[in-house]
Amino acid sequence: FRLCWPIMFRRCLRHGATPPRTVLIAGMRTPFCKSYGELLDADSTALGASCVSGVINKVGLNVDHIDEIVWGNVVLTTSAPNIGREININLNLPRKIVAHQVSMACASGLKAVTDADMMIKTGNSNCIIAGGSDSLSFSEIPLPTKFSQGLALTVFGGAKTLQGKLQKFWQNAGPVARWLPTMPSVAEKSTGKTMGYHADFMAELHGITRQQQDEFAVGSHRKAQIAKDNGVFDEEIEPFKTKKGVIRYDNFLQTPNIEKMSKLKPAFRKPNGTITAANATGLTDGGSAVLLTSESYAKQHGLPTDMTIRAWHHAAIDPWPQLLIAPAIAIIKVLEKAGLTLDDIDVFEIHEAFAAQVLCTLSAIKDQDFCNKYVDGHKALGDIDMCKLNVNGGSLAIGHPFAATGGRCVTAAMNELRRSKRRYALISICAAGGIGSTAILERLDEGSVQPSAVKR
Repeated sequence: FRLCWPIMFRRCLRHGATPPRTVLIAGMRTPFCKSYGELLDADSTALGASCVSGVINKVGLNVDHIDEIVWGNVVLTTSAPNIGREININLNLPRKIVAHQVSMACASGLKAVTDADMMIKTGNSNCIIAGGSDSLSFSEIPLPTKFSQGLALTVFGGAKTLQGKLQKFWQNAGPVARWLPTMPSVAEKSTGKTMGYHADFMAELHGITRQQQDEFAVGSHRKAQIAKDNGVFDEEIEPFKTKKGVIRYDNFLQTPNIEKMSKLKPAFRKPNGTITAANATGLTDGGSAVLLTSESYAKQHGLPTDMTIRAWHHAAIDPWPQLLIAPAIAIIKVLEKAGLTLDDIDVFEIHEAFAAQVLCTLSAIKDQDFCNKYVDGHKALGDIDMCKLNVNGGSLAIGHPFAATGGRCVTAAMNELRRSKRRYALISICAAGGIGSTAILERLDEGSVQPSAVKR
């Protein structure tokens, strides 16, 4: 993609043509539920199939026209290394539909959307479903490496007799005490520290207090509750059927109590850390899907042409010490690419991995020293209008199934622009490894909207 992108533009300019425009049609998601809870029996394929089916039915899409499914997944499973393809088979979609998987930690879902955008703009595809799903409830707990190697060597180690095979096993598997499965480490491989530890340390560096974080979390829940009461989430949630019934709503939402929150103990940096279970996202299962097409395809088939991707940018930073600060760089870069200022943005949809992470990002983009060090001396942006930020709540209240958050944010931003008749929305997501991903959506005045394609 990166190689053909500039070639495509040069060819278009040489022949006086413009590259195809991508339009966003609609998005759907499953309810986001606490891991090991209501969605316990649903794996990433089932979750993905539900929201893909939802978006197909929402717009009445002819499935024969789908070119590809681009799918994000973080909690990888050995039985399904290409979830998008499994979704295709699960839904009995035309087998000609290609699928590929994207894995870029919590930015996987948004990366799937930007990959789809690039595929359409380079003329390689006309109709793509992009998104992501994750099920912590189905995460695999690996056997110790030496034990696995010992088992493998009984088959592939060249020994012919049972005694020889057992000898190979014992030589490699080690003592019985080392055979037990171990939970995968949640620490960053490069730093040895958890994401929560890094976020807590970032809060200290940026002077973000515990009270500020708790108040931000309370605000997220309150806004989400209002949105739920007003039916905002009904536009984007595809009810999920389980053996016990139909799940229609997210189950993280609660009435926050600031006094109780203030008494919670630090979760990551003990004893004096500021991040707790109340101002951090919980483990979540869920999926989300977005339909993108070329503008010409949408016009030809009566689909809305009012929403496009103005620009996107993926940034990275040294994971130590500010693992989750790369979105600040990406926000500055994507605005520059789009030729816009902070004031031009009407809706900000910033993923709330931790309240501290969002507040640190807001601090960094207005800090000239930060911009001098990490963004080549770019002028600091200033303050974001908090009335524009996560207007219907964010991940703290809704939940965060890693690869599904990108699609949720895109869908939420798209729907809010249509409801408010505003023009620009900026999406930002932090990710492990020091990654930050952003995109700017634009509602076009000249675009058409078919009501049946954007509402049930």
